[in-house]
Amino acid sequence: MISISTCFNYNVPLHKQLEMIKNARFEYVSISSNYSHNGLLDNPDRLINLIDKYNLKVDTIHGCAANNPEAFSILKKCSEVADRLGASVVVIHPCDFFIIKDKVELKYEVLMNLCEKLIPIAKTYNIKYAIENLHPDGATDVLKMALDKLDTNYFGMCYDITHAQIDGPRKCNLIESYGDKIISVHISDRIREFVDHVVPGEGFIDFDYMLKKLAEIGYDKPLLMEVLTEHTFYKEPEQLLCMTYKSGLELEQKLEGYR
Repeated sequence: MISISTCFNYNVPLHKQLEMIKNARFEYVSISSNYSHNGLLDNPDRLINLIDKYNLKVDTIHGCAANNPEAFSILKKCSEVADRLGASVVVIHPCDFFIIKDKVELKYEVLMNLCEKLIPIAKTYNIKYAIENLHPDGATDVLKMALDKLDTNYFGMCYDITHAQIDGPRKCNLIESYGDKIISVHISDRIREFVDHVVPGEGFIDFDYMLKKLAEIGYDKPLLMEVLTEHTFYKEPEQLLCMTYKSGLELEQKLEGYR
């Protein structure tokens, strides 16, 4: 199962994106956190009708960062829409993308307070919240501290491999220690610093270790391809989607081979 995020090019209107995604043979789509683009907060009925029109399935909805002043209300709305769309996971950023070490404890407390309030929402809509790894230093410290404490009935990790490889190649320490908590993945490649979210094969990332870990934990959800036209060689959206789907199938076949 291969999914694609609607973040691939915000210059393309949502209805056209979904048509392209369907034509590229994707079954699943992930709704990004650009709510002005997808209308999730203001006009969820239109979003739901479009998903139904193109006969797509939604695997995840990308929520906001925990430190957003409106985080609870935004994530509650994302959860409501996820339930209507049949999605089981809402993604959360634990804090700002990059934080200094002195801010880790504060950001951890903010995240944990939010998560406590989200548990009744998770129960109501039968969903889980996947907390995403961001920068490998302070932001990932916040994530690890939270994963050590949070109830796995309601919370897990969204593993973004290109974030984990900032300033890489790096060892896969995060997935080695917390791989059993993965409930969603964001897959793309990295060429160098600030040149990322490209199609796997364009950069330096070795995906095999991640795939072996996913096979080990019995990961059975879609492989979400989170690619952007900004840095990739494939600048035309249709071409990007075609090559991303092809790459996703190759990764899926490798994953099956490791099971």
